[in-house]
Amino acid sequence: MGKILAFGEVMMRLSVPDYKKLSQSSMLEYSFSGTGMNVLSGLSQFGHEVELLTKLPKNSLGEAARAQIRKLGIGDQKVIYGDEYIGMYFLEQGYGNRNSKVTYTNRLESSFCKSKLEEYNLDEILKDVKLIHFCGISLAVTENIREIIFEMVKKAKQKNILISFDCNYRSTLWENYEEARPIYKKMLELSDIVFASEQDAIKIFELTSEFQEEDKRREDFLYQIKNIFSLKVVACTKREILSNNHHRLTGIYLNDKIYYSPSMDCFILDRIGGGDGFTAGILHGILKEYSFQDTVEFAMASGVLAHTTSGDSPISSIEDVKKIIKDGVGDVSR
Repeated sequence: MGKILAFGEVMMRLSVPDYKKLSQSSMLEYSFSGTGMNVLSGLSQFGHEVELLTKLPKNSLGEAARAQIRKLGIGDQKVIYGDEYIGMYFLEQGYGNRNSKVTYTNRLESSFCKSKLEEYNLDEILKDVKLIHFCGISLAVTENIREIIFEMVKKAKQKNILISFDCNYRSTLWENYEEARPIYKKMLELSDIVFASEQDAIKIFELTSEFQEEDKRREDFLYQIKNIFSLKVVACTKREILSNNHHRLTGIYLNDKIYYSPSMDCFILDRIGGGDGFTAGILHGILKEYSFQDTVEFAMASGVLAHTTSGDSPISSIEDVKKIIKDGVGDVSR
């Protein structure tokens, strides 16, 4: 059947407990995450064979990250080791009217961001792979990581491996949209499945629409992205922020036509990784050949559950997701 591979950085997350700010607390809780790792975690829980391609420091931090990768059911056979540093970020969880805040440190000096193309045996890495997932964050970090991505995608296309890409634009990692635009366009020209928002359409791809009504305009942008770049699938979520910890989410999936999930209220415990839960759900539906409507409904429920789980990495089972689709929020399972 083939494995699912993701390429991306593993970072150390340092969370301030009890909704405190950094200046208030003398304690931090640490874990490891990254968009590729998060998507693979969700897919592993859904029964897929998954592997992470990354570079970790050759020290105790790298070993701790490796243990977390394995704990999530992600294969680590393609992880390489070297250098000394891991990228870190500090998370201050928001509450009520106060937004969550992420502060990055040490990222460009991380083992991953300094890794070079010659460290990766791509022909060996791509054996028995059916899909590779990439993220726009990896495109942003360093020129050498971009070189690795495009060389890997080129080889993957020759082997008829599906390419999944989440735009995931981060303004803190790019100088501006002008810098990112040609790189994103090159990536979409090589992709099959893309996760893109209305803001991506407007600011990265400079698209316009004649529609004033929000939903029609979003649909128009998705069709334009799909047609311009000859994609198989484009997907996104519509997010209504009712309060900092209460959102309403709708999944949107474009294949032969637009499919919507029912809107779901989402009470947020931990927002980071929520989008990766949606991504994992879409990829699961595609690989298991769900109907298009079932795929977007499964993905939306998967994303909602990821928002209610502590930590970045989704850990819900297929049964958990289907129960939310069928019953919504229920009583204690006994």
